[in-house]
Amino acid sequence: MSANTQDNQANNNDTIEIQETEVVPVETNSLQSGLTSLIPMVLIFAVFYFLLLRPQEKRRKEREKLVSEVKKGEEVLTNGGIYGIVTKVSENDNNIEIEIAKDVRIKALKSAIVDITSRTKEVAVKKENNKKDKKVSGAKSS
Repeated sequence: MSANTQDNQANNNDTIEIQETEVVPVETNSLQSGLTSLIPMVLIFAVFYFLLLRPQEKRRKEREKLVSEVKKGEEVLTNGGIYGIVTKVSENDNNIEIEIAKDVRIKALKSAIVDITSRTKEVAVKKENNKKDKKVSGAKSS
């Protein structure tokens, strides 16, 4: 036991010295740290605007233009799924009259128009004709 006691006393005599170091506070500019935390928020808002808000705004304007330009004699589709031909356009109260069958007419709001199908058909026919013209011109050049 005397050997154990001597080892314990030797361990007690061994001391670890801890050097004291001076802690220097790092000075950060509060404005700079505020800006760095603001940059990601601005970037997120910009992405949100360009991916969601801006396209939605464009679609809304196109729809308003479509509704305001509806004319008598055009074939339309309402948001209720009714196809018909516009027989009367009322500018002052935003109403239209749509003939859905022979001598069957309904009144609807202009805002109920989803699509002017007569215009859509014209565009589809033009695209189809362009495709046919390209195929024909491609076959002739071969």
